[in-house]
Amino acid sequence: MQALIVAEKLFRGEPFTVMVPASMEQEIQAGCMVLLARKKGAESISIGYIIELAEDNPAEPSETEIIDLLYDGKPLLGEDLLNLTGWMADYYLSRRIDTISAALPVAVRTTIHDLVELTDFSLQAENRRVINTTLRRSIMQLMIREKRLTMLQLQRRLGKKQLYRTLSELERGGHLRLTKKFTSTQPKLQTAYRLSETIPESAEESLHGAPKQLEAFLALSSTTGPCVPAETIGSSRETLNALVKKGFVEKVQIEVKSNFSSGFAEEPQSVKNLTAEQKQALEALQSALNNKRYATFLLHGVTGSGKTLVYIEFLKRVLAAGKTAIVLVPEISLTPQTAGRFRQHFHDDITILHSGMSNQEKYDAWHSLRQGKTKIALGARSTIFAPLENLGAIIVDEEHDGAYKQDRTPRYHARDTAIMRALFSKAICVLGSATPSFESYHNARNGKYSLINLRERVDGAAMPLIKLVWMKESPKASSSISELLFRQIELRLKKKEQVILLQNRRGFAGSIFCLSCGHTPLCRFCNIPMVYHAAENHLRCHYCGHRVKFRASCEKCQSTDLFFKSSGTERIEEELQKLFPEEKILRMDVDTTTRKGSHGRILKEFHDQKARILLGTQMVAKGLDFPAVTLVGVLMADIGLNIPDFRASERTFSLLTQVAGRAGRSTMPGEVYLQVYNKESDVFTALLQGSYEKFFEQESATRAALRYPPLSRLIKFECSATDEKEAESAALYCKETLTAHLPIESGTVLGPAPAGIAKIKGRFRYHVLVKLFEAKLSAAFVREMSDHIISRFRSAALSFIVDVDPQNLM
Repeated sequence: MQALIVAEKLFRGEPFTVMVPASMEQEIQAGCMVLLARKKGAESISIGYIIELAEDNPAEPSETEIIDLLYDGKPLLGEDLLNLTGWMADYYLSRRIDTISAALPVAVRTTIHDLVELTDFSLQAENRRVINTTLRRSIMQLMIREKRLTMLQLQRRLGKKQLYRTLSELERGGHLRLTKKFTSTQPKLQTAYRLSETIPESAEESLHGAPKQLEAFLALSSTTGPCVPAETIGSSRETLNALVKKGFVEKVQIEVKSNFSSGFAEEPQSVKNLTAEQKQALEALQSALNNKRYATFLLHGVTGSGKTLVYIEFLKRVLAAGKTAIVLVPEISLTPQTAGRFRQHFHDDITILHSGMSNQEKYDAWHSLRQGKTKIALGARSTIFAPLENLGAIIVDEEHDGAYKQDRTPRYHARDTAIMRALFSKAICVLGSATPSFESYHNARNGKYSLINLRERVDGAAMPLIKLVWMKESPKASSSISELLFRQIELRLKKKEQVILLQNRRGFAGSIFCLSCGHTPLCRFCNIPMVYHAAENHLRCHYCGHRVKFRASCEKCQSTDLFFKSSGTERIEEELQKLFPEEKILRMDVDTTTRKGSHGRILKEFHDQKARILLGTQMVAKGLDFPAVTLVGVLMADIGLNIPDFRASERTFSLLTQVAGRAGRSTMPGEVYLQVYNKESDVFTALLQGSYEKFFEQESATRAALRYPPLSRLIKFECSATDEKEAESAALYCKETLTAHLPIESGTVLGPAPAGIAKIKGRFRYHVLVKLFEAKLSAAFVREMSDHIISRFRSAALSFIVDVDPQNLM
């Protein structure tokens, strides 16, 4: 028997054939993880993955041998995931080893943390065949003496061949235990607070002179748990420590649990009755589930139409049918309400995966899903590779979101990968959005997907009224806020209602312009304007992170006559504080949410109405549901339309629709004010009419004339180097190679041209863009071209990136 294997350290990641040892033929399967060694030369071992087994393979076996089977010989990749990684390698023009590495967490792919421990032996009734009894005796003698050893220590003393298999036999017999330890066994601890056991009756009266301390004391008094972290209370550590000094509160250390927590929680919502549209949607999904065949649905529901409730009710039916499910959300940290509602309904049947988990937590979560202990995996894009068996459904919430596109090789799109995993698993895939991607809506209209519409909001709530404020003719209350928007905010505050304001640019000013000599400070690594951040008093590049201290004078002519262009969230926060000095302004952007739990703390304060104005970047447009929000203001609604990218209008329409949907989600009607300079854009015409369909028709006509997606497929090739001429030469060679290979009727090759941002982190970037109309480029051809270009320009330390279906052309 022969095995087709891929390994990172062997044959440059390309598949190769190996003879399977006779002793392993009964156990080995496709999807297994194995240890490999060269038959000749240095005894270095590599990890490999079996992608195919065959009795007779015409390929000549390599001078490599399988020396051990890992994970007790059980496949790490089931049949559907093996098929999926194969499809990914072909579609995204990448190596198979890269797609397998993407599908398995680092914690699973490594052996360096493997630990062997002696257990109390218990007699087993079943007579098990043990491989290599001499090795077994040596292991047991060693373990009886040492009690606990790492795999590396065992390999050094006993050799590497058959070691894992023998250990697995001994583990099944109850003699040993194999585990992974990524960090010290000390649990992670965090500071929490609780009320002291003895509190004087006059405690509240004594705190009237310190309102923040009184607020924190009352918050602690109302909590149900024994102790809570500062982030959950919404009070600062300084305030809580002051209460500790007074003896009203105690400080304790608690263990950090691996379960996802954003620091934000809301009261469990009562189960709502489904609307007629929701019932119809659920019936369509149930019918497809009963057929036990693959199908993809596009759930196009306006904001507030109850898509999440449809997901939850459908998943209940999936679990009742004995199947498992995956739920994808764009960014887990930005959707705490969504995650919380799923947890409320499915409790211990759901595992929430997020980037803040440690390697140990990721490993434990992966095994929990693999062993069937939990039935639903919820998380961001990599959750699509959750090792669930008997998959019944995959839900992709906010399927249009750009966060589903991976920015490292393999540059997969989780939405499209989800559709293919559903196909290989004979499962149902549900794509949900108020503003579907053009690709998905095009497929739904052409019958490739089934289209389900939710046109009405739940509970009889009306869609918000959208109005344009033309800034050229409107009086201003401040440099960024029109008089009209100011009055509307003032009116909502008088009514004790809440306001969300969006400015999709962080920092104080987008750039600084010297009025004396015209100089604008640029990042020396990226050649783009540096952003002024007033709080830290520095200029910062938002692409590479380079920082320079701001000295309040021009670096060229030393003039202090400076103009701050394009207000960011930091500057607008300052303007709002001057306009509403009595109000607490919450700002939510990358700069204010860097600390763990800060995102949840801000949302909790807003949810509890401790602040009535929430200002932020696009973070405030995603997944928020606050009944008291009746006004949404967008301060520069046309900020994204000037980007040289054919998707600019689609992204702007989507963002504005999403943020507008935060208003009027209960019985109180909502209004949205869009401050614009370019009021003639088709984007705003469609928004005022509340018609996604009309916008799709208008924009599709433009794309059809230029043959852009969804009427073609794009592949972006990027050449970057520290020497601009070398980057350009490599891109030109890439274009010539592609043009010679691609027939004129099959596609067009554009470029080479400098990227929209021509230099990042000191590297010059050139793009070649391929539009495919009919045929496809083969993965083998692209890999061969890539290897040839990198070899040809090796002296320039060239980076060559292939991006299929790019979401960003900058």
